[in-house]
Amino acid sequence: MIEELKGWLGTKIHGISLNVDIVNGCPLRCPSCAVGSIGPRKGKMMKIDTFRRILDHAGKVRNVQLYAYSDPCVHPELHLFVQECTDRGITSQISTVLQTTKCDFAKVIEARPSEFRISWAGWALMDYYQEPAKTEIFRKKLKALWSLPRHKETTWTMAFHHYKDNSYELRLARLIANNRNLKFVVIPAIFMPCEKVVEKNYSAQDRTLISHLPESPEETIAKLKFHDDYCLLWKQIYMDANADVYLCQLIYEERFKLGNFFDKSVEGWLKLIKTDPFCQKCMKAGGHAYQYCFANFIKYDDPVGVANKKRRR
Repeated sequence: MIEELKGWLGTKIHGISLNVDIVNGCPLRCPSCAVGSIGPRKGKMMKIDTFRRILDHAGKVRNVQLYAYSDPCVHPELHLFVQECTDRGITSQISTVLQTTKCDFAKVIEARPSEFRISWAGWALMDYYQEPAKTEIFRKKLKALWSLPRHKETTWTMAFHHYKDNSYELRLARLIANNRNLKFVVIPAIFMPCEKVVEKNYSAQDRTLISHLPESPEETIAKLKFHDDYCLLWKQIYMDANADVYLCQLIYEERFKLGNFFDKSVEGWLKLIKTDPFCQKCMKAGGHAYQYCFANFIKYDDPVGVANKKRRR
């Protein structure tokens, strides 16, 4: 109850957080991600006018993450979305796998995103963990980024997804990040489709991927302490490129689509999400705590450690 009250007060004072897939699609089919495990959505790109309407309709907004199940750098007008957030005093976050990209990186950086994240799992097994990524494309685009200016408003991070069999690449990855003044964060790889974790509905492909994780979802959840009556994501609303709201950013399947964002107020959406039967089921199973494996990269030097202090027994 106390945690829920804190979350409610935070939303009232600082505003809501939005997770917006401005692209309904991703160049990769990572087996740990819902796109690779469940399948891609029908491709569509959000128009900047729609995004402006979303921010207007939302009212007070504290942060916008311009991705969930996509690479926002596929959008050729990404810089306009970042600039809209910057102009309104809203922090914004983008993440890329540096494969297929159509944005102008120089314009994106000039628009001052709060965080520019490079997400990867090393070179040797890139074509599996980030299927069908190519190391030569990653290296080429990574090199091109070094010539871009570093503005104080933007935190540059390199997020290394740690599996059982890529530990030997950590030293070199850290060296590259340090040499380029990137915040280096090692993320314990997890299985992302929350609905499958909660319902234990794993395919053979899923089980193969899970065997590569540092721990299975069940092993991790067994070690967690968590509130089964409060979820941190109650301070957020997730929507796709059509502005269709889903139960939360952890959930992907079409059965969890709730409606179009413009059909309800923020308060109406939050109430609907909190009372959804699957939301309650997920919290009882610890799915929400399992997914909270790192805190805010911008705010904390050790976002994984901060998260673990809140969720570990």
